[in-house]
Amino acid sequence: MKIRWLPLRFLPAIFLLPAVSGCLGPQVQSTEDYGPLGPQSDRARGEQRVLVVAAGFPDANPDFSLERIKRKAVKGLSRYVREQSYGLTWVNPDFRGAVMLPEPISEYKVSPYNFRVDRTRVRKLIEDVMTSLEGDVDFSGYDHLLIIPWVTTRPGKGYGMICYCANPGMLSGVRRDVAFVTVASKKGRKFNGGIFVAAENAHLGMFAHDFFHALGGIEGNRRLVP
Repeated sequence: MKIRWLPLRFLPAIFLLPAVSGCLGPQVQSTEDYGPLGPQSDRARGEQRVLVVAAGFPDANPDFSLERIKRKAVKGLSRYVREQSYGLTWVNPDFRGAVMLPEPISEYKVSPYNFRVDRTRVRKLIEDVMTSLEGDVDFSGYDHLLIIPWVTTRPGKGYGMICYCANPGMLSGVRRDVAFVTVASKKGRKFNGGIFVAAENAHLGMFAHDFFHALGGIEGNRRLVP
């Protein structure tokens, strides 16, 4: 089935147009059902419960304060999403401050190139963060998880990649067979919602860009917001 994918310049449309797709893809009869902008996501409407946490490395010093990160990841992202959706979508953020990862940054660092990213390192970052929170957090109460590597990052420096969407995305691959992958803490607390990762110095537009990948979900084994 041939699908017309939503251009990035039409990102606000994921909030505004009629919903026809589900979490793992819409059940549609023909391409005519999509309308002129292609398939639309019903994940992008209403409240979005986002767990936000900064992840520190024992051998790397942050340049940004937690308060500065919170302003961007909570207030800035919330305001941006509400304005872009004309109030049809809003973020309900839960900022948990910072956790310290158990291993040095070299064990988590990824390539700055999308198709060279080691997904086992992406999973390690996510699951180590979840393990640090598993005693206090019920992950089933959230739609999305935002992890902020608490270190200034440039291509190949710091954490390696400044911003990316892990779920759906890096955890499964971004070219084909994209899926929502289930991740779990050490004690088996599971999560399979949207996950996006943005270093402390990623600007608000980067936060929004990769959040929208997660927000749109997938259709036909590809991200609805490509």
